Amino acid sequence: MIAVKNLNQKDIEILKKLAPQLREPEASGGLLATMSGYYITDREDFRARLESLPDEDLKYLAERAMDGSECLLCIAPRCAETFLDAVDRRLSPETAGRLREIFESITGYEE
Repeated sequence: MIAVKNLNQKDIEILKKLAPQLREPEASGGLLATMSGYYITDREDFRARLESLPDEDLKYLAERAMDGSECLLCIAPRCAETFLDAVDRRLSPETAGRLREIFESITGYEE
């Protein structure tokens, strides 16, 4: 069972960067799940939105995904791959590899 996560102030700030059209973001649900489920049109849109984030915010999301407070299971596999590719390119292949292992062990999905 996956618990609904309450967004903290940092999450809301990042969500506003990823979806500037929002007036009042939802205060609950995972940030990545919220983005992939409601605000992106396709994989390229998700990629472009992630690219607009500073590395510091991408690192924050990666750390939350590693500690389980952001759910990679809650987003479409292609969106998870887009996120993992951004982490690999902009942060580190090691971090992306750890996240990919977590994602694959939970979902059984492999690229």
